Amino acid sequence: MKLILKLLFGQIHCHPARFLLTALSIVAASGVVIWVVSGYDALTAQFDDFSDDYLGRYQFVLAQAEIQTGVGAEPEIMLPAEIIQEMSQDESVAELVSESQSRIQMKPLKKRVPPGKRAAAKSDSSPDGKSQSAATRKPDTKGPPGRRGPSFIPPLSPTLVGTNAVNPPYPMKTGRWIEPGSDAREAVISSGSAAAFNVTVGDQVHLQQVNRELDVTIVGIVEQVRSIGGFRGPSPSRGPAQSALYVPVSVAEIVLGKSPPPITISQIRLKETAQPAEFKVRWESRLASQTPRLTLMSTSDITEDISNSRAVSGARSQAWSATGIALLAALFIIFTALSMGVNERTRQFAVLRAVSMTPGQIGLLIGLESLLLGAIGWLGGLAAGWGILKLMQSAQPTLFTQETGLGQWCIILSGICAFGGALAASVFPAWQAMRVSPLEAMSARSTTTGISRGLLTTLTVIGLIMIAINPILIFFWPMQHQSQYAIYAALGYSTMAIGFVLLAPITITIIERVLGLLVARALFLDPRLLSAELSSNLWRTLGTCVALTLGLGLFVSTQIWGYSMLKPFVPGEWVPDLLVNFKEGGIPDNAFQTVAHVDGFRAETCLPLAVEQTKLKEDLTGSKERTSVSRQDSIVLIGVDPERGINAANPLLKLRFVEGDPQTAAEQMKHNRACIIPDHFATEANLTLGDSFEVLLPEDPNKAFRYEVAGIVDLPGWHWMTKLSGLRRRGDRAAAMVFADIDTVRQDFDFKKINFFWTQTEAHASLDDMGNSLQKIAATYSGKAQPTNYQGTWKIGATNFGSAVRISTRQGVQDLIHNRADGMIWGMSQLPLVTLLIAGLGVLNTIMASIRARIWNIGVMRAVGLSRSALARLILAESLLVGLVACCLSLGFGIMAGWCGAGISQYVSFFGGLHPSLVIPWKQIGLGFGITLFLCLTAALWPAFSICRMKLLQLLQSGRSAM
Repeated sequence: MKLILKLLFGQIHCHPARFLLTALSIVAASGVVIWVVSGYDALTAQFDDFSDDYLGRYQFVLAQAEIQTGVGAEPEIMLPAEIIQEMSQDESVAELVSESQSRIQMKPLKKRVPPGKRAAAKSDSSPDGKSQSAATRKPDTKGPPGRRGPSFIPPLSPTLVGTNAVNPPYPMKTGRWIEPGSDAREAVISSGSAAAFNVTVGDQVHLQQVNRELDVTIVGIVEQVRSIGGFRGPSPSRGPAQSALYVPVSVAEIVLGKSPPPITISQIRLKETAQPAEFKVRWESRLASQTPRLTLMSTSDITEDISNSRAVSGARSQAWSATGIALLAALFIIFTALSMGVNERTRQFAVLRAVSMTPGQIGLLIGLESLLLGAIGWLGGLAAGWGILKLMQSAQPTLFTQETGLGQWCIILSGICAFGGALAASVFPAWQAMRVSPLEAMSARSTTTGISRGLLTTLTVIGLIMIAINPILIFFWPMQHQSQYAIYAALGYSTMAIGFVLLAPITITIIERVLGLLVARALFLDPRLLSAELSSNLWRTLGTCVALTLGLGLFVSTQIWGYSMLKPFVPGEWVPDLLVNFKEGGIPDNAFQTVAHVDGFRAETCLPLAVEQTKLKEDLTGSKERTSVSRQDSIVLIGVDPERGINAANPLLKLRFVEGDPQTAAEQMKHNRACIIPDHFATEANLTLGDSFEVLLPEDPNKAFRYEVAGIVDLPGWHWMTKLSGLRRRGDRAAAMVFADIDTVRQDFDFKKINFFWTQTEAHASLDDMGNSLQKIAATYSGKAQPTNYQGTWKIGATNFGSAVRISTRQGVQDLIHNRADGMIWGMSQLPLVTLLIAGLGVLNTIMASIRARIWNIGVMRAVGLSRSALARLILAESLLVGLVACCLSLGFGIMAGWCGAGISQYVSFFGGLHPSLVIPWKQIGLGFGITLFLCLTAALWPAFSICRMKLLQLLQSGRSAM
């Protein structure tokens, strides 16, 4: 062992630059893992404290065991009254409080409560006994943070909680608690929502749900549980509302229109002598037998629930992804370094074998060198990661809610990255070294060989077969259930990645023979100088190219997947230029021409729309099984004139029919209660021409209307056109946009006036001028506020003119989507780019080893007339070829991975279901290729400069000593 260690440190002493560069690469890879995983550690560290505070004064929460947690319509929950009554009479229960929770829209009112009715609000008065006006009061920046996002996104309304509690669930911050059983229209608000809406005790707020409205007075503010990781951090899927507006049950009945309102949760406080564990065990079987199944949630259950939330799962997946990527980067970088060392020391190993060193000892030497690299990289990464975290905490303390440090997962996953990559990378070089024969000591110099044509063909065929497995699984043998995703992803993407690694040798050979000629001519070099530089040292080149491909390939696949998934959400040319929404009142039929002739409108194209968001009578899309962007329980039904809108020579809606035709569809819409549906909805609902479905009247769910499918069309971008424009009147999500005859829709849903208009505009029309004109028209026909979804109140994606007019443009929505998507996709691409930068150190190592391996040849070339300039260009050309190989491999991998990723997203992603097509964003991909080639050229600058500085005699002498 002493001899082996002496040989190990002797090798490091002979080639310190290589060892330091490789160790630095592992330090950087470990640092990436630590940086990503530290966020996950910081998140999980808050779970226990949050769970204790979340339950407040209670020990348990009675709730449904399984709740649809996907984004979409609010799940309908109603706990059985008999179970609640039975549990309240349990001898261990000291208090049981039932709550009815529901989503509402809340707006603060400027008007004040008469002084005679403010007796209950004295505790919130200013020192002089006078309460401040809600309109003039400055926001409260203390206490638990509310939703303080950008000013163009209004705060999210609190959850309406109808409760019979005698005492508040959390400590009162100011004011008093509501009186249970009271008919008074009063409420207590959570401190976070109070700060976000700038309301305090004595203020009035306006509540709205669908067509029901009510004003209530704030009589108290209760402390709010601090969110984990900020507003968008993880939260329990069921349990008490964090941001709440507590009202008496009688008030909840008015707002919800249900008497009594459905109980969604019950909170339980036990007697001091009771044993919580025994209580839970006693009730478990009873609750599990209910339909739907119920459960008692304690603080530990809350912690587990948060741990399984989408936000935490995403952070966990990101941590594992960072570890996997960094591990592979470390693997190929160490593999390249060790392979270079083995090739250079072939004669040395032969001599050692000749003096009786065993193959096992040779393998142990390579393994120890690998482990030393891993240990240095791990410890260095921990130190660098800890230093960066402390530096960031010191520079921006507001970004860190608590003391940061290296958590358990940081240490474990960075260790896996460093040591796992090191050990895996040492296997093949150790096997190579162990195969060295003592007879090779007689060789004048060590040689490196390329790859045989037979082996190259075999690797290529196997690689193509393995690459084909993933698309076959996804597109020709689709998964039957979401639970199969892990198997499909592991098998499909693993085989595809291995397949591209197997294709690397043929790619190196082709690039060398085809592009090598072009590169040589571009740099004014003899092509013969580049004819075999990469393939003659295949394993060294392979490791470097794959390390670069790891980062660049993930970058390319992320870009292709992201923009392929984005395309169905971008409004197509079928969308008219401008959509007008009169949010208050409505336009009578006799005033239609007034709207149509607004300056800037093309009057002949202006069409009124009868719009309603209505629920499907049957769950056609399977939203109860799994929600997605296309699997919802409601649709946006738009009534339009079939002739002018669809069947005219130049219709307003230029729809592309997948099934049916505009003439037949328009005729049936006019006379047969027919409709036109998008193709994704036809697929999800299993509908075809001639099929029919029923929708419900929002005000009376017992009344339904049947529509027959007369056409199926492609509607790219319908989702975002309805999201921000106000077309979604009853909820945040919808399964589809469906077109029907305007007279039929108006009759079914009793529309006396029109609130929406679609039109084309003149080329030089001014949005401000059109908006001001429409605002004047709206003032003439003012009236009751129309219901709308929360996103329809944002100041993005549309422009508000006063309180009554909202205008959406196709171009504005397109710009918003592209700007938002560019930022998100770029954010996902940062980790691959960091990995690419780390791999750049491997390129530097490869170039240095390549120069060292052929320093005698370089001396000879210099002796026969090769200039220093030509030598520098030769080294730059070799580095450029390595980058080109990585670009070609990454493009192939990125297209396949992005295409397959978009395909598998249809089964598992919330945003799946809208039939994405393959999109290759060449501009973004070109940026990645440019970064790669620049990185390779930069890595070659110092080796080129250093070798050009050497004199001819130095080159020849160094070459002889290397023999």
